[in-house]
Amino acid sequence: MRPRSRPPPRALAPLVLLLLLPPVGCDRAPEPEGDPGSAPPELSEAAKLSGSPGSDPRHAEELETRLRDRIDQEGDTIRISVGLLDLESGLRVEIDAHRPYHAASTMKVPVLLELYRQAETGGRSVEAEVPVTNTFRSIHDGSSFTLEDDRDTGLISALDGELPARRIAAGMIQVSSNLGTNILLELLTPDSVQATMRTIGAEGMEVLRGVSDIPAFEAGLSNRTTAHSYLRTLEVIARCEITSTEACREMMEILQGQEFTSEIPAGIPDEAFAQGTRVGNKTGSITGILHDGAIVRPPDRAPYLLVILTEGYHDKDTGSTTMADLSRIVWTSLTPSP
Repeated sequence: MRPRSRPPPRALAPLVLLLLLPPVGCDRAPEPEGDPGSAPPELSEAAKLSGSPGSDPRHAEELETRLRDRIDQEGDTIRISVGLLDLESGLRVEIDAHRPYHAASTMKVPVLLELYRQAETGGRSVEAEVPVTNTFRSIHDGSSFTLEDDRDTGLISALDGELPARRIAAGMIQVSSNLGTNILLELLTPDSVQATMRTIGAEGMEVLRGVSDIPAFEAGLSNRTTAHSYLRTLEVIARCEITSTEACREMMEILQGQEFTSEIPAGIPDEAFAQGTRVGNKTGSITGILHDGAIVRPPDRAPYLLVILTEGYHDKDTGSTTMADLSRIVWTSLTPSP
């Protein structure tokens, strides 16, 4: 069963952050990005990818087998990549995780991370007021462009005014505001976001431009990601590797306000949410592309991180069902039965 959708965020009210979740820790060094063109790992790689001496390689192999069996049911026209890291046991499973995809809205998570990183290294505070504009410059030819509409009605209402950066970031993640993304990306710059991705070992997450930059798109300049790099980005947030504990909590609270919950969250039982499980996720979808990445926090254990990238679904509901099935396989494997 799928979790109920949360009510939409209040339009112009300041975002209220409860900051209730404990940090996971900051003890993991960045992992190097592999060759994006490399072949997917064979089953025996599951043991090598188990990230902790305490994890059982057989468990990784069994889980990978179950995931591959479900993926194989989709046929040859669908491409699916999976990245999984369990911070409780160190278990890691990656399936075709270095295959590049159009990033769609998953690129908004690196923007969120960069906003908080810059705020803590002498940049603009997340509380600082930011001009709300709808005029942007193409990275390809410098021509100006605007967005026709946006899901964040509060942001639209604030055009030609100002809002706190944190408020804009919340809309960017929770309702996937493209307008908010472009505002923040022009403030932070794509080069800075990309530099941070390289620093953390997530080179496969390529944030080159804002949303609806048609001249850049037509010139072949598109944002890309891999399951490995998206997973690494979520790991940096979950482990508080490059930001403070407070910043990590705020980012998690924003992610937990996600309105789109039909993929990874939908594979988690309703009773798990009732018992305190929390999920912070960010989806991404354009024609033929459907992605999700999540930090899943069951009570009384460390989180696990799951990324599922797909290409080839022309019916979004079918893709969502498959992704929820894969999420359910992971949940039942990593968490004890009630």
